[in-house]
Amino acid sequence: MLVLCKKTISNYGEISIMKVGSLIGVVLITLFASISSSQANTTFSYSSWLPWTHPVNTNIYLKWMAEVEKRSEGRIKFRKLPKAVAHPRAHLDAVRTSQANAGMSVHGYSPKRFAAYMFAEHPFLGDRARASSIALARTHAKFFAGKDLYKGVHLVGMNTHGPGVIHHSKKNFTVPGDMKGQKMRTGGPIPKRIVEAWGGVAVRQPASKSYEVLSTGIVDGITFPFESLDSFKITKIVPYSTYIPGGLYSSSHYLVISKKKYDGLPASDKKIIDNLSGENFADLAGRGWDKINDAGRIGAKKAGNKITTAPSAIINSVKKLNAEFTKEYITSVKADGIDGAAVIKFFKGEVAKLQSK
Repeated sequence: MLVLCKKTISNYGEISIMKVGSLIGVVLITLFASISSSQANTTFSYSSWLPWTHPVNTNIYLKWMAEVEKRSEGRIKFRKLPKAVAHPRAHLDAVRTSQANAGMSVHGYSPKRFAAYMFAEHPFLGDRARASSIALARTHAKFFAGKDLYKGVHLVGMNTHGPGVIHHSKKNFTVPGDMKGQKMRTGGPIPKRIVEAWGGVAVRQPASKSYEVLSTGIVDGITFPFESLDSFKITKIVPYSTYIPGGLYSSSHYLVISKKKYDGLPASDKKIIDNLSGENFADLAGRGWDKINDAGRIGAKKAGNKITTAPSAIINSVKKLNAEFTKEYITSVKADGIDGAAVIKFFKGEVAKLQSK
């Protein structure tokens, strides 16, 4: 009888241990599932109005996204959409309304919405995109970060594309009068104003339409950085380039991602994106633009294009126009509580410091 009781107790203990073991297993599975869920992949769909092989994508945006994926060990991913979901100027709203989760655009395509940044379109911003891009990021952080200019999206960063150049199908420019009657594709408001001030006809088209309007003779020339000659296959169509030291104009761009998706990331993954944003993004983008602008200029020389530096008649005219642009900028942002003179002074000071290093 005693033996039977011992055996029964022993069996009961074995059964209890088995039940406890099973319970622990369930708890561990649930725990690991919870951890896995908290670190689940988040995929951002990226809409680009530039071809995927365009050097701006390969050297800047896709490169940035690849670095985010690498640092997050694949928890954050980016998926290229088969085609652009909106007009170039509408990509911020496309991200805000979840048509895409990431997109880039140009401040100058929406000059009223982004009036605060129009100083970054002005002439003579500098010969290197890295310096002006980092200076722009610092200027944004100091003057505009609290203005909620990117409502509904999460701003990654911004940059400039370096010095803008006059490219023409038939001639280099020696005096402002050389522009009279010429049809020129322009992007932002500043090159448009310069072309019109010199008697030309500004044709506003996004960069993606450049080859079309040039190859069909709709326009005679274009205002672009050197990079765009090769990337838009127009090197041979506009074999004459007139370079203004510091740039005839510049252009500032921005990258935004879905605020909802960003807010849903765990803190550790948000930190990865944050560490690659702001000034760090500007550094990457500026270096990228300098690299591809240099390549575009070298390619144009190899193709036999005639590249000249603008003479004093052109430069002095641009200086005069730039004084007007500066005055107008200061007046235009005053109603928004922005000290335009302080913005420009700070920006130029940062460019000077960065260029001296």
